[in-house]
Amino acid sequence: MDEGTAPLRRAQAALRSRFDDFRQALERRDRAAYRLALADFQQALGRWTAEEERHLVPALERAPVAGRDSRRELTLEFVQLRELTRQLRFQLEASAPLADVQGLVENLSRRFDAHERGVLEVYYPAASAALSPEEREALARAARAL
Repeated sequence: MDEGTAPLRRAQAALRSRFDDFRQALERRDRAAYRLALADFQQALGRWTAEEERHLVPALERAPVAGRDSRRELTLEFVQLRELTRQLRFQLEASAPLADVQGLVENLSRRFDAHERGVLEVYYPAASAALSPEEREALARAARAL
């Protein structure tokens, strides 16, 4: 593992773990657990993507990825992930039937999977050399807080 991307990868793994906790609780139909797990995921996702917008995206602009508009693509992904999570939480808190919620869960899962592949395979490696020491430390601090 590239030392420069290790904190970023750990943060992504923490998000994945939270999302998986939610999915498992939902599969068990443990209402208290899935509501708590989704709230935890939403909070962690919001904090982490805000830090990525502040520190990762500027580094990617200094080290552009061929054929990609990193700022536009990542910003769109962040907004979609946060909005789907917000909608899902709203539906669950409104006690919508789980069968009705499943489509949102699957949509969020697909988008999160695609986002995860993109950051792990493309964006984190591309940004690694371009991150300033301050950006690197800010992201590492944010990753530790997850």
